Amino acid sequence: MQIDQLIKELIATGSMNEDTLADLNRMLTDSESGKLDPDDEVYLRALHARLTNAPLPEPEAIAPEPERIGGHTIAEWRERALKAEAEAAALREQLASESTTS
Repeated sequence: MQIDQLIKELIATGSMNEDTLADLNRMLTDSESGKLDPDDEVYLRALHARLTNAPLPEPEAIAPEPERIGGHTIAEWRERALKAEAEAAALREQLASESTTS
């Protein structure tokens, strides 16, 4: 369900105090302008679920930060190793060509 629809349903209950109603109207304005804080969205979904006895939506899985070793991820270490191997091969090739021309 869209956030603006949730907010309108909450307002329509008529059970909100003045402060909550002001917050809901602010969040509706923020939502319509695309500036709704993610924490406000979580709050709205939880409030709506509690007041309507609807189940809470499953939280989105957050991808874990890749493990860093020495400041680099495994992929970054692999990239560095491949680059070093390519440079070493180029140097070996250069040395081999220099020794055959001398």
